[in-house]
Amino acid sequence: MPITDVPRPGQYPCVPPATYFGWHALSHSWMNKLRISPAHLADMMEHGYSEKGSTAMDFGSAVHCRVLESPSEYAKRYAIRPEGQTGTTKDGKAFKAEANLADMTVLSCQDGRWCEAVAYRAKMNHRLREWLDKPHDTEMSLVWERDGYMCKGRADLIVPSLHVIADLKTTVTASPKGFALQVARYHYHEQAAWYLDGMRRLTGAGWAFYFIACEKQRPFLVTCHQLVPDSPAYTQAVAENDRLFELYTECCQSGKWPGYGDVFEIELPEWALQESGEVPESEDEPF
Repeated sequence: MPITDVPRPGQYPCVPPATYFGWHALSHSWMNKLRISPAHLADMMEHGYSEKGSTAMDFGSAVHCRVLESPSEYAKRYAIRPEGQTGTTKDGKAFKAEANLADMTVLSCQDGRWCEAVAYRAKMNHRLREWLDKPHDTEMSLVWERDGYMCKGRADLIVPSLHVIADLKTTVTASPKGFALQVARYHYHEQAAWYLDGMRRLTGAGWAFYFIACEKQRPFLVTCHQLVPDSPAYTQAVAENDRLFELYTECCQSGKWPGYGDVFEIELPEWALQESGEVPESEDEPF
């Protein structure tokens, strides 16, 4: 999708995802590209985001909708395949064609059951239930200015009366230690610090940021995890965000978006130097 001009600073509800992703403004996902190399971000800014989806992304989006919005909205946007049906049969292809005409995303019967299981567990989380019982906004697009550069974020959940921002993540584990590993691996704490900075610039007030961790496997537990201000995680996140913001401004001003460099000495990872030389198992990509 093409990159377009960003609107003035503010909070924008009901913005279609394609519109938000097209706004030309620095976001946490842009900084993830920048972390690989400035050339990766420059390529994305020139050619836009890839619109290719995946089954995992569809499931994650469905959980967002089912947990944070409403069963009726979920029913409008997602079509659940009947038990035993696949996409390769005549009936399965007809089911998908009908769903496409209705602008609905198709989920497998199993994924549909799992969404309901996560939603059931979410109702048992008292903190999350408290947020959803109060007036709140979902999928709120945020735009703010920092040192003359436009920045953006898209908050899964905002509870204005409590000054709470929350982001839902599907994950293999919602345990404190297990989810902390996911936070470190995928730089979630830097996303949280980015949003907190944006809301402070927009409202002049302090906010609290939580991740809603939803397990995508049995028993589908749901927990909330806060990025506590002045904690080591928060301090590290702010420092890394500042570093990437400075790199972004340097590239914008110079017009140079370098890649990795030219020539490197091969340095094998530690596991390859061990006697077994076995490749460690990796987690699925996050949603």
